[in-house]
Amino acid sequence: MPDTSLYRAPRNPILRWLAEIGGGLPDETQRRLRSMFFTSKVPLVIGAVNTIVVALVIYAHNLQPIFLGIAVCDIALLLFRVASLKRVDAPAGPLFAGGLLWACLQGLTIFLVVSSGDLTLSLLVLASGLAAIGGIVGRNFPAPRYAIVQTLLIDGSYKIAFSLQHPQFIPLIAAQTVIFIVMNLGIIRQHRETAIGAIRAEFENREKAFTDPVTGLASRWRLEDCFARMRPPTEGRALLYLDLDGFKQVNDRLGHAAGDHLLREVGQRLSEFATPDSVICRLGGDEFLILLKQSDETELRHLCARVLARIATPYEIAPGSLARVGVSIGTVIDRTGDQTLIGLMLKADRALYEVKAGGKGAFRIHEEPPHEAPALRCAAGQ
Repeated sequence: MPDTSLYRAPRNPILRWLAEIGGGLPDETQRRLRSMFFTSKVPLVIGAVNTIVVALVIYAHNLQPIFLGIAVCDIALLLFRVASLKRVDAPAGPLFAGGLLWACLQGLTIFLVVSSGDLTLSLLVLASGLAAIGGIVGRNFPAPRYAIVQTLLIDGSYKIAFSLQHPQFIPLIAAQTVIFIVMNLGIIRQHRETAIGAIRAEFENREKAFTDPVTGLASRWRLEDCFARMRPPTEGRALLYLDLDGFKQVNDRLGHAAGDHLLREVGQRLSEFATPDSVICRLGGDEFLILLKQSDETELRHLCARVLARIATPYEIAPGSLARVGVSIGTVIDRTGDQTLIGLMLKADRALYEVKAGGKGAFRIHEEPPHEAPALRCAAGQ
């Protein structure tokens, strides 16, 4: 399961509205899109360094203290934004607020320079602003409103300053603004659709890899993923290693289609024992694994006895055609809480081997002396 504590939306209602990824998208897709704001650090740093350098160049040119102040504020804001990138487990409000403040500083610089009438510096800040807008659209497209507001803060500062000096061009500026918004929305939409399509394809491929195609149970990969998410030490974890008895005879006698049908039925019966903290996995062939996050020996024995009885109940493969299989189970309890999955599988497999050697149709708990933990049997069909 995804970690829902990461890449959370801002708490502030205004920032939350601006930074909305898309209410109709699944939560995990939204988190993945929001994560792009945290993982794409290089464009953020380069954009901030560019505005800092531009402000310092302007200050060196005209020695107006306000531009030195803008550069200092931009440096402090850059440090704040970089620190916000590390807070992936906190609401994203500070990160989005920092981006808006940065766009405001960029817009203020452009407004002051264009209003001054200095053509050389105006060309400098306009080039910087266009570069910033390109970076915003390419980086912040997961949140369209946020990206558009940032671009308007930068582009609008130039248009307002220019319109104040040349009011006769206001109709043209207004038309250009509309075209500018529509064009950028189209680019943002295209980027979003591409990113969402890639994320969905990744999720689908992951789900296929995490799901056994025959039974619909978890695959070995999902089992490993769930085990890894159990932060050690996790004392009391238990693993059951199941191997069907008589499956090969059914498969040979009735065919592979019947064998697959039987495996699906077995999977459905094992699913009856699922709990929120358990994982039921088909390892391959007629072997299954059940991982329990917490279990004591009494509970484990009771579960094994129920599984033995349930699997042994006859299966209707086709109308009037019944098949019977049993199951042998080797189990192990992680008493220390620091065992690896491979280590638990080896111990459970060793216990399973002892059951097979003793006549099948039983279970055994690993690491207990045989005279203290005799195999408990349940004949198929009883």
